[in-house]
Amino acid sequence: MSDADGLVAAVTGGPLPSHAALRIGQLSLHCLLWGNASAPPILAVHGNGGHAHWWDALVPYLLPTYRVIAPDLRGHGESDWPATPAYRIEDFSRDLVQLIEQLALPPVIVVAHSMGARAAAWFAAHHPQHVCAVALLDTSIAGVDAASAARWRGKLVGQRQGPSYPDAAAARAAFRFVPPEPGVDAAIVADLAYHAVRQRRPGDWTFRFDRAVLSLDGDGAGDLTELVAALPCPLWIGRGSGSREVIPRSTFDALRARRPDIVVHDFAGAHHFFLSHPQRAGRALRAFADQVSRLERLRS
Repeated sequence: MSDADGLVAAVTGGPLPSHAALRIGQLSLHCLLWGNASAPPILAVHGNGGHAHWWDALVPYLLPTYRVIAPDLRGHGESDWPATPAYRIEDFSRDLVQLIEQLALPPVIVVAHSMGARAAAWFAAHHPQHVCAVALLDTSIAGVDAASAARWRGKLVGQRQGPSYPDAAAARAAFRFVPPEPGVDAAIVADLAYHAVRQRRPGDWTFRFDRAVLSLDGDGAGDLTELVAALPCPLWIGRGSGSREVIPRSTFDALRARRPDIVVHDFAGAHHFFLSHPQRAGRALRAFADQVSRLERLRS
């Protein structure tokens, strides 16, 4: 077993994914494929600066009933970077459409975090034939707050490459959650850090992430409250109790005023609560997926 597989297995309890490289326009999009191809699909979309392995800790709660498809979004992980930065919400959405069509997936349950959740909501709204339910994890539906963007992103505007480290160990040791997420198990941190870095050249290691994603106006879509409220499918929202500074509660209050049927779960932890509390988050998402699957069976 390779070092990479060993780290994944330590988090999942054994299961390992297969890999696919999909050609989407001029880019190669890397995906992790978990489980039986005939099982109902869950499309798992990571957030800003993440990669497909951010979902490893939830996989044990979804297999074998579901198939999990986790892409590295453009500019992240093992997926290509566009030659000219192209990270608007429409760019990510088009990639998800192509992924689903190339893999010939039936309608998916989308589970998505942070920036990825905004892209997933846009995708679900504009391509409802591909989606049977949406789970949004700690995302700012209202868009990028200018003060927060300046604080978290201001120093990186105009950059693409990350800092350089002399070896893999130094790069992995520099891995951090932004914003911080206390209480994440060491095995999960080791898995995420391993897959977050790459070697550019001898003696030059860096993170697999195009900093051009971090524009001050985010994905350019602004407030998605009305769009999300109008989604024609079941909607589940998970939020970390410690992420109020990042995701103001007014975001969800406005959404629930428009759509009171939304299922909202509060979890201990912060913005990355599904990593610090994967058991509770995984079981809650599994219950939501089971409910959606029952409804789909009744309709068919």
